[in-house]
Amino acid sequence: MTAPADKNAESWEKTLFVITATVVAVGVAFFLESPYMAFAVYAFLLLVISASLSSFAWMSGLECERDISATQISQGEDVRVTVRITNRRGWPIPWIFVEDFFPVDFPCVGPSKRLAVLMPRRSVTLEYKLTCPRRGYHRIGPVLYESGDLFGLHKRFRSGETRDYISVLPTIAYIETFNVSARRPQGPVRLTNRIYTDPTRINNIREYVPGDPLNTIHWKVTARTGELHVKTFEPSTVTGGTLILDMHDDNYVPENKDRRMELAVTTTASIAYLLQMSGEQVGLLTNGRDAAEAARYEAESVHTKNRFEMDDALQFEGESTRISPLTVSTLRSPGQAQKIIENLARVLPGHGLDLPELIMSQFRGLPRDATLLPVAPQVTEKLALALASMKVSGFNVTVFLIDAGQHYHEAAALLAEHNIHVFHIETERHLHEISPTKI
Repeated sequence: MTAPADKNAESWEKTLFVITATVVAVGVAFFLESPYMAFAVYAFLLLVISASLSSFAWMSGLECERDISATQISQGEDVRVTVRITNRRGWPIPWIFVEDFFPVDFPCVGPSKRLAVLMPRRSVTLEYKLTCPRRGYHRIGPVLYESGDLFGLHKRFRSGETRDYISVLPTIAYIETFNVSARRPQGPVRLTNRIYTDPTRINNIREYVPGDPLNTIHWKVTARTGELHVKTFEPSTVTGGTLILDMHDDNYVPENKDRRMELAVTTTASIAYLLQMSGEQVGLLTNGRDAAEAARYEAESVHTKNRFEMDDALQFEGESTRISPLTVSTLRSPGQAQKIIENLARVLPGHGLDLPELIMSQFRGLPRDATLLPVAPQVTEKLALALASMKVSGFNVTVFLIDAGQHYHEAAALLAEHNIHVFHIETERHLHEISPTKI
């Protein structure tokens, strides 16, 4: 995209050329003592000035309103867009071309562009339907205005100020019910390593031992036997999980990069939905960027005299400078999975923390009664050691490896040393085939 200083310099060069040519023509007319030539130069100069001023005035009184039928949809669904452009000035616009911008790979049905005559206080409307084929946070708008004078000497382009965004949710694959933490069918399970006790589930009664909490004393049995007895409880079960999605750009090799990233997002969304439907807690931690943080919902109107410059200006988007991880706290809530899926719709590849650094920097805030569920494209020695240290700290860990090809066996060997189970997800079909018998 051309720098503004270069554009201004080029514009001034053109203006200086016109002024110089006009002065030379007038000088020649006086030298030849030709009043007709001088009159022709004056008329042409007046024509150029009036054409420039009229084209600028026509573009200054336009307002745009956009209405979108839905701002959050699933892949493959349609949205209807209605754009109304109104001439707020008191003079007519002899001709104006309007076009609403949207992603080029979105199939469109209906007019998204139109050439019209716009009278004072009147409007022109665009109505079209978009099909959204891929996950993401997609921009609709701004509107491009193109107009000029009646003589075709000047043509001006201007962009609207408002932009809207559509959030396209990731695909969710149906997974047969299973328990990612205990490797058994979903439901209450007992743990081999006791983390917490559940005070609602009494396991047994035994004699008091110095050091037992006073709130565990069974007073009825103590009164009946005359000796102190305490209640023992079953340990709490590990329920649900914290999904850790690796979206570091360098960890995805160029081959099938986009497909593997989308498969990682689909895997994360599908497991989140499974845990939600099972009534368990679920959360999200990722090193990806949030597209909404860089979105510009309102931007200054851009004025140019060149269509190519305008296209470059409209394609420009901001970039998020976020370094801190994108998180959804691990909770048991009816809307938890939906919140995770909405975040996954906006997630983009990041360049900050890699997966081991992400885990080590955030593990203190993660609940130990939820399994760690990393979703990653590769397993390195550094990552295997980080997961092993998490397991020593009391976490259960299950890894979902995304289409690693022949590197799957190397990853499985690294994790097997630490007794960490790994699922190899090569396609969405593998998500459907996960079952308790395979586990």
